[in-house]
Amino acid sequence: MKGLLYKDISIMTRSFKGNILLLVALYGVLILVTREAYLAYAMTVVWGIYAASTINYDEQAHWDAYAATLPVTPGQVIGSKYLLCAASTAIGAVLSLALVFLAGVGGAEYTLGILACAEVSVLMNALLMPITYRFGAAKSRAYLMFIVFAIVFGACFVAQEILQNQTQVGIAGMNTTLQAKTALIAGIIALSLLLTAVLYAISYTICVRVYAKKEK
Repeated sequence: MKGLLYKDISIMTRSFKGNILLLVALYGVLILVTREAYLAYAMTVVWGIYAASTINYDEQAHWDAYAATLPVTPGQVIGSKYLLCAASTAIGAVLSLALVFLAGVGGAEYTLGILACAEVSVLMNALLMPITYRFGAAKSRAYLMFIVFAIVFGACFVAQEILQNQTQVGIAGMNTTLQAKTALIAGIIALSLLLTAVLYAISYTICVRVYAKKEK
């Protein structure tokens, strides 16, 4: 597993080093200058996309044929990809949070926004990776726009519903204690994280089966 992770990290550093440095520098300067947090949201998602792109390089190099000769299981091969995507998204989220707070626009709402974008990135990769291993990198691009649209639309719809509910609660507000609001928000965050983890695990299981059939 360590060797597989090292291989994928090497691909990222060699192939995307310039892109990642430009992303951090450009978005970092823009966040600090404009004090706009939406750029941090975008950076969080892009970090996860870079990690998932290592599958394309594996396909071009016919890595699967070589991996079949190694003492590794399909679960380890796929597990390294899922672990890399999750870790890369987490790094992007931490960097985004740091830039937002350095810009002086940090707050609970921005933290929740970055957390939501990290979950969107993880879910997007969870949907995309099984499709990529099943149909190949070239064909999977045709599904990418639909997946992104569906996730973004769904996330916006959920966010709108939450904001409307918060507004209604704020209008009625006198009957709702601060502790109750805090508990509600904490519950929503915990539930969303749990749901994301479950869906990610399901995606991993499906992807392992797809990869194992592909090897036969």
